Amino acid sequence: MLLTFSNIKAQHQLIRKVYDTKTDTWVQVTALFDTLPSYGYMPIRVEINNATKIDLDLSLNFTSEEQTYSRSESDSQMGSSFKCSCAAGQRETYDLIVPINTLFNNVTYGTNSELNMVLKCTGFETITANMSKVTNEQWPAIIASKAIYTPNASSINGKSMASSTSGNTPDFAGSFDPKNMPTDWRGYMGQEIIMLTSNDWLDLDPGARTAILDWNRLGGRLLIYTSSTSDSFASLQIDNSENAKGAKTISRSMGSASLLHLPSSGRLDVDKTYNMLKRGSTGNPSSPTDYHGLLYNFSRNWPLHQILGSKHFNIVLFIIILVAFGVLIGPINLFVFAKSGKRHKLFITTPIISLGTSALLVILILFQDGFGGKGHRVVLMDIQAQENKAYIIQEQVARTGVLMGTSFETSEPTMMTPVALSSSRWARVVTNSNVSASYVANDGEKGLSASGDWFQSRSVHGHLLKTVRSTRGRIELSPQTDTPMISSTFDYDLGPIYYHAADGSWWQASALARGNSVTLTPSSAKDFKKWLNEQANLFSSSHAKKIKKLANEPGRFFTLTENAPATETYKPIKWLSTKTLITGKISQ
Repeated sequence: MLLTFSNIKAQHQLIRKVYDTKTDTWVQVTALFDTLPSYGYMPIRVEINNATKIDLDLSLNFTSEEQTYSRSESDSQMGSSFKCSCAAGQRETYDLIVPINTLFNNVTYGTNSELNMVLKCTGFETITANMSKVTNEQWPAIIASKAIYTPNASSINGKSMASSTSGNTPDFAGSFDPKNMPTDWRGYMGQEIIMLTSNDWLDLDPGARTAILDWNRLGGRLLIYTSSTSDSFASLQIDNSENAKGAKTISRSMGSASLLHLPSSGRLDVDKTYNMLKRGSTGNPSSPTDYHGLLYNFSRNWPLHQILGSKHFNIVLFIIILVAFGVLIGPINLFVFAKSGKRHKLFITTPIISLGTSALLVILILFQDGFGGKGHRVVLMDIQAQENKAYIIQEQVARTGVLMGTSFETSEPTMMTPVALSSSRWARVVTNSNVSASYVANDGEKGLSASGDWFQSRSVHGHLLKTVRSTRGRIELSPQTDTPMISSTFDYDLGPIYYHAADGSWWQASALARGNSVTLTPSSAKDFKKWLNEQANLFSSSHAKKIKKLANEPGRFFTLTENAPATETYKPIKWLSTKTLITGKISQ
């Protein structure tokens, strides 16, 4: 028996298949959120009950694809595969993090994100299932707990439909069950807002709470509704700092967390809630969502792309070669090499001329483009010393020559997505492209194992990566000196460093070597702002705004280095520059 449901809320059951009714041997595959994001990941839970006397081996193949109304050949897709097993007489549960294809064909009507699954189990028939979602770049990706979704979905959806100027209006949110949430931060990537009650928050598995807080620091908005006046960020074990005491909204690295009033009825103010959610994760009506940023922020004056510069195609030389080829294979071949009475030589000279010209063109292309590629990277690293973690956003752009292969594995687990570039003969990912792309992303030994069209020969590619990295690197402040003295535990040298003290004063040093200490000298807000703007403006506009917002927090340091490790991707790319802007609270 195969059951496939499309309207189950809180979770979306893709498959429940009973393999053996006598022993009640079955497999169940469930999407932990009932809506797909427009990029990122979807958490999938696989449960296997094997009451037979033989081991079961399962393979699950997922294809995430965009589907336009016209079913265009330019629709792109992302493939991934997983293996699960269950010994005889056992029951197993697997939590999978399935990558979702980023949708760049953002037409006004009919663009869907669709996830298809094929399940195979040795000795049994193949099973398929799918789920889909209508996309909208103007509305943030939201998931809400059942306690928030159930009493409010109808009214907020009605408000959304009434306010829409197009026929492309998705549900205001997907729903989830707080007791069944992923414990891997990647499972939340692609979601921009999470809405739940304080009771829901306490019901979460500790691992799920940690994963959500990691997602939150990478830019997510966490909205917690409570009817208790005693609930606080400290009591909910989110933030115990002085800055959080009595606060209703706090900044957490690139994201934010808010405590909001929950009426006893559970029904929220529709207009107020709609307007708050409509501002998206950026708070900027002109760039309301992270998805909108992937579509447009990197195609409009992206500084990193400008540093890479444009490539000019030497079309004149190619025209000369093709004209010479035409003359050589035509009149010269016909009247010199295989003149009258020797026409049979055409069967020899024509292939030789063609192969020679082809070889010359290949050599010219190799000489002009080379092998591998070159690029530039910028990295924002937020250090949370009390967590021993670094929250990393990495932007990169590369121009490739001739590639001998396209497979690679990232140096650490990461969320990686292409970004849309401005249209050119070299850009392979642009908004509303008429060229399809096929990506593969699986779990590797160290990070993301990828292949396909992430990098293509003779192309320009941009990517956005987000990572949570364990680290003990920090900047420490000596409390025993009148003039601030700081020391570094990073295992690489740092460049210019600025410190905004809690009393509002500004301090700086020209450099800080690894493992060393330095005494700071007085600076000013004006000097710091000028320096920070130079660094922030290397990033795309949305990330530049977040960096400048972080600069308003006293107690933070900012430093620049070209020595910090980035998340490595395709090895044949030579990165001409890797600049890392590091920030965090000074450790006392």
